[in-house]
Amino acid sequence: MARERGLTVDIEGFHKLMDEQRERARKAQKKQVIEVSQLETEAPTRFVGYDAFETPATVLEVVQLKDRTAVVLDTSACYAEMGGQVGDTGELEHGSQLWRITDTQKSGPTWLHYIEGGAASELPVSGSEVRLSVDRDRRAAIQRHHTVTHLLHWALHEVVSRDASQKGSFVGPDKLTFDFNCAPLTPQQVADVERLVNERVLDNAPVSWTEVKYNHIKDRRDVMQFFGEKYGDWVRVVQIGGAAAGLDGYSMELCGGTHCRAVGEIGLFRIVAENAIAAGVRRIEAVAGMEAWRRAGDEIALLKAVAGKVNAPLAELDRRIDNLLAQQKELEKQLRALAQQQAAHQAKRLVAQAQTIDGTPAIIENLGPVDGDTLQGMANELRGLFQGVIVLAGVAEGAVALVASVSPEFTKKAQAGKLIQAIAPLVGGRGGGRPDNARGGGKDVSKVNEALAKARALLESRAPA
Repeated sequence: MARERGLTVDIEGFHKLMDEQRERARKAQKKQVIEVSQLETEAPTRFVGYDAFETPATVLEVVQLKDRTAVVLDTSACYAEMGGQVGDTGELEHGSQLWRITDTQKSGPTWLHYIEGGAASELPVSGSEVRLSVDRDRRAAIQRHHTVTHLLHWALHEVVSRDASQKGSFVGPDKLTFDFNCAPLTPQQVADVERLVNERVLDNAPVSWTEVKYNHIKDRRDVMQFFGEKYGDWVRVVQIGGAAAGLDGYSMELCGGTHCRAVGEIGLFRIVAENAIAAGVRRIEAVAGMEAWRRAGDEIALLKAVAGKVNAPLAELDRRIDNLLAQQKELEKQLRALAQQQAAHQAKRLVAQAQTIDGTPAIIENLGPVDGDTLQGMANELRGLFQGVIVLAGVAEGAVALVASVSPEFTKKAQAGKLIQAIAPLVGGRGGGRPDNARGGGKDVSKVNEALAKARALLESRAPA
């Protein structure tokens, strides 16, 4: 067809280009790697993310780790997860192609950039030049939470104890958690820590970092570190306040994470929770920046909604709730008195309807929609009015409740525990107790009357139940 149109075809050039394409496709194929230790790349990734959010980079390797695709680069601005700080997300760009970085992890000195993968032909090619950019908004939120974690650690020492040492942390874009060894904090201590952190945020002291030889600072008690942790010859010290690199800040910690340039960037700080996670170990969960603002807004909206429901201005909500609680307490008192009156009346009715079964006075009744506690209260009421055997049943919220009570002089004839053990299986349950009082239950509400009939039958027999 080319000759017919007076055209020539460079066959040799065509085959050369095809070979180049095959080589690119071969390099782009995902290498199946089961463990990160099987990576071919051993060269360390040069991290420039302390000062840059974007960087050119060369693709060293593309691998498949289980069901995830990872790209290894010679240079990265993405922070790889470590020290409690989560890994960055971002984008890889090559010409018109764009890949979303969903996470960044470490394998030794090598950074793994996990991307939303596709077919091999759609992945970055080993040896190609790409441009990496970090999700700046997410990184900024993470940095706020990381820097305020250092402030929180310092404030705990100021308010609670210098012995409150860090046991772990999590720093993400949505929140931070800080684990430390300490006794439970009082509400006032929590409030004081929160206030002190926010006061320092308003001071807007600078945040700086410097690398120093570890043996120069390892014995300084004012530089917080995980004592017993193995450090290299050089360490990075992050300080708040003081002169840059002066090691004279009011907060100084060994830390490899990314941080704000000044504490004023943190914005608002709020402690969400303080609780125990292990013996002697407490956890504070907190939020900063826009997350703190959003949480404060949600809480204000909730308070306004509650104020509307109780028909009170927001400023008078506390007083209105106190009044409602007092009213509720009085109503509960009246209900208890009414319930006692009804129980006494019903007890007299049951005593009047008592039967004698084989010489034993007995009250065996299905009291309808009542729970076990109500049945027990009725049995207690009956004991003061009746001497004999009492077996009561009720059904509440789809469950059967059984209670038996036997006067001491009749326990040779029947024992409450054995009665319940005998009839509870009929309602698909079990139970037991003492000879004079026992409880049980089950789930088969259709067999309640059958269980009570069994109790009557046991009393009719001469053998003790």
